[in-house]
Amino acid sequence: MAKEKNTEKEKTLKKTKEKTLKKTNNKKEELVNEETKYAQKDFFMSYMPFIIIIFFVLIIRIFVATPVRVNGSSMNPTLKNGDTMLLYKLTKKTKGIKRFDIVVIETDSGRLIKRVIGLPGDKIKYVIEKENDEEKGVLYINDEKVEESFLDDTAKVNTCRELMENDFRICNTVSSIFEGLNYEITVPENSYYVMGDNRGNSKDSRMIGYIADEDILGTTEIILFPFGRTGKVK
Repeated sequence: MAKEKNTEKEKTLKKTKEKTLKKTNNKKEELVNEETKYAQKDFFMSYMPFIIIIFFVLIIRIFVATPVRVNGSSMNPTLKNGDTMLLYKLTKKTKGIKRFDIVVIETDSGRLIKRVIGLPGDKIKYVIEKENDEEKGVLYINDEKVEESFLDDTAKVNTCRELMENDFRICNTVSSIFEGLNYEITVPENSYYVMGDNRGNSKDSRMIGYIADEDILGTTEIILFPFGRTGKVK
């Protein structure tokens, strides 16, 4: 009988120890799970500022502004090959496209950066006049002279150096060198006439025609890089 009682006590003690051990293990698991949750939360919260920054950078790049690189010399001397510009995508909606804005254009062969010369409905011609035995290039828009302060005299005359046989010719002349030119165009609705500042070496509306409004991604006027050229351009 004494043996049986001792055995019963031992079993009871064993069960009690097992229950106590199980409770202890359960508490440890709860603590580990809780610590894991806190660790995961801390990890997420520590990276939250970076996630927010990346999100806003993506939003800005998609809808507001993004860097764009100048390729080629067609905008010399205003822009140089390799210049990194800031493209403003909201300009079209907030301010609209204005004459002489520098715009970024999407084409089948890539992006072009040019200057807007003619707006929708404008009547445009370019006249090579003689002044003191020198040729002078003069832009006429809607029969009025318009000064191109961003060009030198050579660039203005070069506007008509390469004569294209197409429907986008704008050259007129009273000079013997360019004798017989008498062209004028009217820019269609929702379209623009663009040219590069390097008039003697630019693929622009004189060759490819009018630029549809939907193909203009936005305007650019700020050079970001190289740092020696950083700033606003004319």
